[in-house]
Amino acid sequence: MMRLRSFLAAVFHTFGGLLLYWAVLLAFGIKPAIAVALGFIVVEGGWRLATRRPFPPLWLLANGAALVFGAIDLWAQTPFMIRYEGAIINLLTAGVFLVGASGQEPLVLRIARQRKPDIPADRPEVVHFFRAFTLAWALYFVARAGAFLWIMSAFPLAQALAIRAVVSWGSIGVMLLASFNGRRVFDACQRLGFFKPVKDNAR
Repeated sequence: MMRLRSFLAAVFHTFGGLLLYWAVLLAFGIKPAIAVALGFIVVEGGWRLATRRPFPPLWLLANGAALVFGAIDLWAQTPFMIRYEGAIINLLTAGVFLVGASGQEPLVLRIARQRKPDIPADRPEVVHFFRAFTLAWALYFVARAGAFLWIMSAFPLAQALAIRAVVSWGSIGVMLLASFNGRRVFDACQRLGFFKPVKDNAR
């Protein structure tokens, strides 16, 4: 339960501005949505500065997107970006995970080590597993972007938003369940012959 609360808090701190923007936009309109998103970014940014916490790329992406889409919808006569912003944000998020799959420490490994610092990041098979897991998240966001684009184009707005919410929370729940059980997924992959420890050929 504590791990779930910690994760949900991390999600809100990262995507809070965007989530609040969507919720307020649907309930009260574009101007209140922009005001709430901007207020969140100011408060969250001040908190991060005061506590010397970093500004991760996903935080900058999510909250920056809320302001950009809000500005576009504010300028337009009707808030048309609401039909496309979900797909665009998911593609941008996929790009973050794709870039994060490279380097010595893949993005998902870096996130996992914030919760469990004892993960052996010096083992090649562990790094390879988390790199594959990071790429899996990237592919997930690409697929979600395609699904969102189709849903928002095929149905009336109110119905599309409801369907998108079900698809969004259902699919992210599956991915989070796999992430929370990363050790079991890793063990299952090893039983199937993947991510085996590198043998010392000198022996």
